[in-house]
Amino acid sequence: MKTVILKIFRFNPEKDETPYYQDYEVPVEGTLLNAFLYIKENLDSTLSFRAFCRSEVCGSCSVRVNGKTKLACKTPMKELVKTWNGKPLRIDPLNHLKIIRDLVVDIDEPIEKMRTLIPWLVPDPRVVPSDPRRESIIYPEEMEAYKDQIHCMLCFSCYSTCEAIKDNERYRGPFAFSRAYRFQVDRGDIETAKEKRIRYSISGGLWSCVQCQKCLHVCPKGVKPAEDIQHLRGQAVRKGFVDKPGAKKLKHYVDWIYATGQINRLYLPEEVYENQETRKKLTKLYESMGIEVWEVPKPVKGLLRFRDFYLEILSKEDKAMELDFSHIRRIDKKVSDFFKADICTVTDKVQKDKKSSES
Repeated sequence: MKTVILKIFRFNPEKDETPYYQDYEVPVEGTLLNAFLYIKENLDSTLSFRAFCRSEVCGSCSVRVNGKTKLACKTPMKELVKTWNGKPLRIDPLNHLKIIRDLVVDIDEPIEKMRTLIPWLVPDPRVVPSDPRRESIIYPEEMEAYKDQIHCMLCFSCYSTCEAIKDNERYRGPFAFSRAYRFQVDRGDIETAKEKRIRYSISGGLWSCVQCQKCLHVCPKGVKPAEDIQHLRGQAVRKGFVDKPGAKKLKHYVDWIYATGQINRLYLPEEVYENQETRKKLTKLYESMGIEVWEVPKPVKGLLRFRDFYLEILSKEDKAMELDFSHIRRIDKKVSDFFKADICTVTDKVQKDKKSSES
């Protein structure tokens, strides 16, 4: 029978001063959870780990295998042995969570963080009947908006791999924002709750996500927290929450790309950060990285034609009006003055058309 060595993290705070690893030789059969159960029943009854449903539903058996987050009941041993060429497999508890014992971690803190985002439905009486005898109808097209988010089983895999949690204690975690977004797009949720949820998300570090995309790759259910965070950011901006550096960066990227076809990283600190020291540090850092010290980036060839086409397509939709044309006009003027080129005509025309339609 083929076997492999599991080097399992061990730590009992009641008697161990420091964590250590213990080797166990287990058969390459079934899942990683089967290997844990084999150890528990045949080799060492003191090993502690979490497991319940054994069928990819409860999410309680998440661990790290050679640094990669895995759901033990879903991960075949043969797959692990093949991936790591039969080498010993190091098994660790999830990251960013307090160790209770061995592979068991304390999940109370991330759960409490999630609760601050109102991750439940606050019924809108105009949509959800107050009489329990009446049916609350949910149409298929409504379910489409949050069909992925409802599969989150709180396995904390995304939390364990999240880069933002390292730097921001307030950060609520990828799964928490996915839960919040699920109710933001629910037609039955009252508007006042949606407003509070956005406010709480911002105070909970919504703009701290670095979009490393790791949460997308580790989720065993295909939930995409990074995308949900982007959608929540968009909602925040549309609701007028634009005073945070993250929102200002988004505005900078959208407007400068529209105006010149590229991002102006050297001008970004001035538009995003009010603190002059922060501006100087960022600008100096960009320069040290070899970024060309231009006042503004030169517009790409054919940009005006693209802008005309863009406005022709989107001028009848609300999305077109999300552009800050007064800001773009100032960018145009800056580019025009620097390169002595007349590139301001498009936004001038848009402003005139907008004023005539309003009158």
